Amino acid sequence: MLLPRRLRSGLKTSSILAVHSLPRYFSSSNSSPAAIEAARTVEQGPRHDWTREEISSIYHSPILDLLFHGAQVHRHAHNFKEVQQCTLLSIKTGGCSEDCAYCPQSSRYDTGLKAQKLMDKDAVLEAAKKAKEAGSTRFCMGAAWRDTVGRKTNFNQILDYVKEIRDMGMEVCCTLGMLEKQQALELKKAGLTAYNHNLDTSREYYSNVITTRTYDERLQTLKFVREAGINVCSGGIIGLGEAEEDRVGLLHTLATLPAHPESVPINALLAVKGTPLEDQKPVEIWEMIRMIATARIVMPKAMVRLSAGRVRFSMPEQALCFMAGANSIFTGEKLLTTPNNDFDADQLMFKLLGLIPKAPSFLEEEAADDCQEAASSSG
Repeated sequence: MLLPRRLRSGLKTSSILAVHSLPRYFSSSNSSPAAIEAARTVEQGPRHDWTREEISSIYHSPILDLLFHGAQVHRHAHNFKEVQQCTLLSIKTGGCSEDCAYCPQSSRYDTGLKAQKLMDKDAVLEAAKKAKEAGSTRFCMGAAWRDTVGRKTNFNQILDYVKEIRDMGMEVCCTLGMLEKQQALELKKAGLTAYNHNLDTSREYYSNVITTRTYDERLQTLKFVREAGINVCSGGIIGLGEAEEDRVGLLHTLATLPAHPESVPINALLAVKGTPLEDQKPVEIWEMIRMIATARIVMPKAMVRLSAGRVRFSMPEQALCFMAGANSIFTGEKLLTTPNNDFDADQLMFKLLGLIPKAPSFLEEEAADDCQEAASSSG
């Protein structure tokens, strides 16, 4: 049925007024902190001066309100249908000297995992090729090391792996433990897209989980990576026995870095027998949603990755995570040494939810450069 022109005009005007009055509505006394801060993020963009109290108030907003407003920020800052597909390969497994209480790769725990040497180039490149064929656009390589000091031969091999995989048209990420400044520069020169170095938890709870590496040492590695011009990938793990305020503390540290991480992995602990945390109870989906939606509101442009522990969540539960603001996952049968979701199940999920793979970011950058070059030529 056609509406009279006057009525159509009135509806259009009302819609415009409604959109422009959103910030005023969200700032009313009836609105939750999630609503108020989401509106501010949409209007003003990313900020780095968050207080811990502000983030805590967002995190503790009513769950459905938090989910809704995380979704609003997500749709404002990203193409909500796009999800980045990453593959993580353990290129050097086990034998790590650290005492991370969650990790089966620590040499201090009897988890039945045998230490292995660095994988050779052909095996790594074959894994990267298969990952690309399966739809992954970012290939991540992990080595169970505390740091890269004294590993010059292995480090040079990894630099070669990075160059080769980048030449395949994939983004490349590494997680190799602590880095020195020069090593970050060498990784950048080799073409590394991102470097993962998780903070794991809050500064206050950190010593309950790890004693062989300090929180400040982790932050220093992130500083070297950032200054080298490599994208920072840093997040944490929930379900370590921490309090909710520790989760807030983790997000506060990430959101007040000089630049927000390009990627923020949110991991749910998969308790492994033989580790000190083997008896921790599983993380519930609502806990993941709170972390993801809060991360999305306070770091709107970051890729928020639904990471380890996804295997425990049903498709409807994962759908809620994507709605809350997650836009990146790991694909493939394993995440380093723990199980991950089945490839076919992920393909079905993408189809049912209407999700599409996100293209590598350097392709977007190249397209933008081409457009700028064409505009300059025509001028």
